Amino acid sequence: MKQNLPLLWWLVSSIAIALVFGASGYAPDQAVLLTVFFLPGLLALRYFVPQLSLGKRPGEFLNAVYLVAAVVAIEYLALIFGHRVAFDTLPDTLPGAVFHPLFILLLIAVFIVPERLIARYLEQRQPYDDTLSFISERRRITLDPGEIRYIESNDDEVWIHTAAGEAYRTKTRISQWEAQLDRRFLRVHRSWIINTEHIDEYRPNRIRIGTTEIEISRKYKEEVRIRLGKE
Repeated sequence: MKQNLPLLWWLVSSIAIALVFGASGYAPDQAVLLTVFFLPGLLALRYFVPQLSLGKRPGEFLNAVYLVAAVVAIEYLALIFGHRVAFDTLPDTLPGAVFHPLFILLLIAVFIVPERLIARYLEQRQPYDDTLSFISERRRITLDPGEIRYIESNDDEVWIHTAAGEAYRTKTRISQWEAQLDRRFLRVHRSWIINTEHIDEYRPNRIRIGTTEIEISRKYKEEVRIRLGKE
């Protein structure tokens, strides 16, 4: 049931937005159609919001402002397009409140804030897997994921390094490992995924796990800083 909460929230939100349009004077079918036009902007916001950080750096706040402004503009244009194409009318002939940026911003906020809270709740409540199985040297290996210290990509091979000092070679691409591992693991470089529970030292450009120094690439540096709670 918990896994279905995001889908349920999308459904409830869509109905709520349609009801708001209906309360603004639109017929039921018109309200539903406008909601459909409104959803792409929400999808864009849903994709980009998790990548934002409202930290102390001015650039982070400005990125959030730019994102919200862009989504408001997208929704405004979507509503105009919907009226023009579906209803053959122009905005000045319809309720002005629907096209007010604050009204659009309110609809966006009512949707995205609870949705992010639900997503964060589910992420925190999701249990870790007890075992992870993969093929190495034609043998099936089963490990506790928590025992994995880091994953290293070397050309067309990927090596799984464990806390016991063992290393297993696999043909599974590092991007596939990134997709299946839980929230303990963090991509820090195109060639490295680390288990954050095994970090011995963190520096802006490097992470040390045991005696292994792992470079943090520019692409992942900001995400690493956010995940590790470093300023």
